[in-house]
Amino acid sequence: MNLVHLISSYFVAMPSFVANVNQQTDVLPKGVKALMDNGLVTIPGRYIKPPSHRAVKHLIVPGVEIPVIDMAELESDREKFVQTLCKASSEWGIFQVINHGIPVATMQGMVHGVLELFDLPIEEKMKYYTEEVFVPVRYCTSMTPSQETHMEWHDHFQHYFSNREKEHPWPEKPACYLASSYVSSVKHLSQTLMSALSEGLGLDSNCLAKSFGDSEMILRSNYYPPCPNPDLALGMNGHTDSGGLTILFEDQVGGLQARKGDLWYDLKPIKNAFIVNIADQLQILSNGKYKSIEHRVLVQPDQTRLSIVAFCNPSRDAVIGPPARTY
Repeated sequence: MNLVHLISSYFVAMPSFVANVNQQTDVLPKGVKALMDNGLVTIPGRYIKPPSHRAVKHLIVPGVEIPVIDMAELESDREKFVQTLCKASSEWGIFQVINHGIPVATMQGMVHGVLELFDLPIEEKMKYYTEEVFVPVRYCTSMTPSQETHMEWHDHFQHYFSNREKEHPWPEKPACYLASSYVSSVKHLSQTLMSALSEGLGLDSNCLAKSFGDSEMILRSNYYPPCPNPDLALGMNGHTDSGGLTILFEDQVGGLQARKGDLWYDLKPIKNAFIVNIADQLQILSNGKYKSIEHRVLVQPDQTRLSIVAFCNPSRDAVIGPPARTY
């Protein structure tokens, strides 16, 4: 299965846009932060989810602590580390990693830069506005607004990195937005986890990485401002990620939920930890042993949520299938 097909379908295969749903279409593409900055008190109709797609409280399990992976065990007991990682990937498909070695200063510097990025004047942000996925820098709201009937309550900046580019074109403003060290650190973390996941399948430590080919990364910063009607909206619809391995850093506001069976589990974040989840291509590579879990994001009435997500993906040219000895 080709990765470009999966990613493109996630961003594009959505309900057709209904032009008369809301008359504020001229301001909606600028983002939900712009709406809130202009004093919005009731969400526009295009952000109201149909009842069947809203979060149902009696189906939500609150305050769940998903498996925690201590990266320090890599040095003290690698075999135990691999077993713990593989169990979490098989039973949940999502877990948190601590003692990951990425300096807190790097993480907090990234957060500071991202917040400054979203605080830029809307005219500056709109220079990067596009619904195209595979562009070096993208600003957008929801996913593909022109094709969505019911939009998601978030804005995002996105960077696409391919091994073919010599130097990434970072935005000139703000000056404090220097994400290259963060990207390098997260890439190293993904490689470490991929090696252990490969060993957990009884394969050489570099087998999964080889299957990825010239691996690529999409770095996506999501901004979820307070929502006047949170029970009617979603920050992000339920979905599985289409790539390989997803590494997320979020603040302590919460709102990320994962689905098992008919229940949604409200995930309790650990400060300065990363949340990692298996994506579709890695589930395929593991012959279904590792699970790509469905997840979504709720919004808050009085708090802004920020998440920074690194999608560590196979090359768009890679053909993905289970290697030998994955079952």
